[in-house]
Amino acid sequence: RAAELYREWLAEEPDNPVVQHQLAACLGEQAPARASDAYVEVVFDAFAASFDAKLEKLHYRAPELVAGAMQAHLGEPTATLDIADLGCGTGLVGQHVRPWARHLAGCDLSAGMLLQAKQRGLYHVLHKAELVHYLVTQPKRFDVVLSADTLCYFGDLHAAMAGAACALRPGGWLSYTVEALPETEPGPELRLNANGRYAHTRAHVLASLQASGLAAVDVSEVSLRMEAGCSVLGWLVVARKPQAEAV
Repeated sequence: RAAELYREWLAEEPDNPVVQHQLAACLGEQAPARASDAYVEVVFDAFAASFDAKLEKLHYRAPELVAGAMQAHLGEPTATLDIADLGCGTGLVGQHVRPWARHLAGCDLSAGMLLQAKQRGLYHVLHKAELVHYLVTQPKRFDVVLSADTLCYFGDLHAAMAGAACALRPGGWLSYTVEALPETEPGPELRLNANGRYAHTRAHVLASLQASGLAAVDVSEVSLRMEAGCSVLGWLVVARKPQAEAV
């Protein structure tokens, strides 16, 4: 019934990126490689003003998890690191990692979200850009790359991990979350769920890191938030770029 309604909607608005994406999510077939730029902009621009309040009600934990993973490996804050916050949203990650940053850069597709982040006064620079494009235009720019619940809008993670490897300096750290796809039975390594977000198996996470030359330090199952009264499980990923790059 939902698919039927989405098809009727598209008949009236064939270029509506939100309806296009939700129809694919509803059907579970012909899923796009990732959520389109237009989808992300429309959804999160509309969500920006109420984002923090709504996520608080969902017991949203991804920013604290990503920041905590970084802190566990970097020790006490010394304001000496160049850090990128990908899909920075309103700055929920930035508020936790600012003491470690010599330079804190935020990147997001949503102008509305970037406006909210700017008002926090945490970031040295904010970029409106697509995540992978941003990374590959910043070679060896960062000591730390972070992303809380942004890569759940990507299907295959290989391009994003290659971008992170490009943007990190040797010895640099990567930490991010994605929603978890259980590996209890044979099946695909990723799936576009009805909620419009992709879920990934641990195997896919590890394979994408390995292909990019990043070393997995930890991939832990965590609770990201509550949704419809149930815990949404995800992977908290910590990886590192080798000190010596392969020749």
